Amino acid sequence: MLVNFARVSGLGVGLCLALSAGSAWAQAESPAPASAPSAPVSAEVLKEAGERYARGLTLYGDGEFLLALVEFERAYQLSNNYKVLYNIGQVRMQLARYAKAKEALEEYLKLGGTSLSAERTQAVNKDLATLAERTASLSIVSSEVGADISLDGKVIATSPLTAPLIVDAGEHNLVLHKSGFYDATQSVTLAGHDQLELKVELKPIPLAMQPKAGDVRTDVAPAKPARTAMWAAWAGTGAFAATAGVVGYFGISKANELESMRTDSPADAAELEKAKKSARTLLAISDVAAGLAVVTGGVALYLTLSHPSEKPAPSVALGIAPNGLRLRGSF
Repeated sequence: MLVNFARVSGLGVGLCLALSAGSAWAQAESPAPASAPSAPVSAEVLKEAGERYARGLTLYGDGEFLLALVEFERAYQLSNNYKVLYNIGQVRMQLARYAKAKEALEEYLKLGGTSLSAERTQAVNKDLATLAERTASLSIVSSEVGADISLDGKVIATSPLTAPLIVDAGEHNLVLHKSGFYDATQSVTLAGHDQLELKVELKPIPLAMQPKAGDVRTDVAPAKPARTAMWAAWAGTGAFAATAGVVGYFGISKANELESMRTDSPADAAELEKAKKSARTLLAISDVAAGLAVVTGGVALYLTLSHPSEKPAPSVALGIAPNGLRLRGSF
C-alpha cells in the first residue's frame, strides 16, 4: 500500500492523502517498536480508524480544522499508526496550538525512525524549527510535592516535573494548588525560544484557618427555603389583606342597607333577618381575613429581618492566598 503526501501552502502544512478504510490500515507501515508491545488492533477498529482518517482529510479540505483534528486524534487512538501524528501536528499548527504541534511532530519522527524518507524528515525538521520560534520552555520547581500545576485555568501537571513544560509563546497565568497550603499564583510572559525556570514556594495555611470536617462546602450553593418562605408569607399577607378589604366593604354596605331598611320604610321581618345574617357573615369573614393578614405579615417581617442581605450563593473553587481567601468562580 503506497501512501503519498501533499504539501500545502501555509505554515509548513502537509497532509497524508486518505488511506482507504479497513485493510489499508492493516497494510500500512507498522509503527516503530515501542518500549512496550501494544495490543493487536482488530479489523473492525482499523476500519473505523480509516473512516475517521478519511473524514478528517475531508474536514481539513473544507477548512474545518478543529473538527479535522478531533477525527485525526480519534483515528490515532484507535489505530496507533504513527503516520497520523503528522496530520495531527499539521492541523495543530493551523489552530495555533504550537506546543502541542511540536509534541506530535517530535513523536512522529521518533516513531517513524528510519522508515521516513529523507525528504519527509527534512520537512518535519523545518516545521519544528518554525515551532521553536513560537514556543518556550517553562521549568517549575515547587517547594512541595504533589501540588497541582494549572496553566491558564487548566491542570496540566503535578509537582515535581520530570521535564520542562513546552508552552506557546505569550502571556500565561500559572497557579499551584495543594490542600493545606496557600495557592501560589503568577503571571508570566514568554517569547519564542525562552527557557524560564520558576521556583515556587507554597506557604502552609495555619491549622486554625484550615477547613475542618463538617464545615459547609463553599463550592455548593445552599438551598434557600427561608427565602422562598419569606416571599410566600408576603404574598399571603397581601392576599388576606385584599380579601379583608373587599369583603369588609361589602359587609359594611350590607349593614348600611339593613339600617336603612329599619328606619326609612317598614320592612318584612324575614327580609330584615336575612339582611342581618348577610351583613354579619361578610363582616366576620373580613375580620378573619384581617387577622390572618396580621399573622402572615408578622411571619414575613421576621423572615425578611432574618435574611436582610441574602444573595444568590456564589459558585467557587477552594483556594487561599497569603493575604486572605482567594475565590475562583462565578458570583
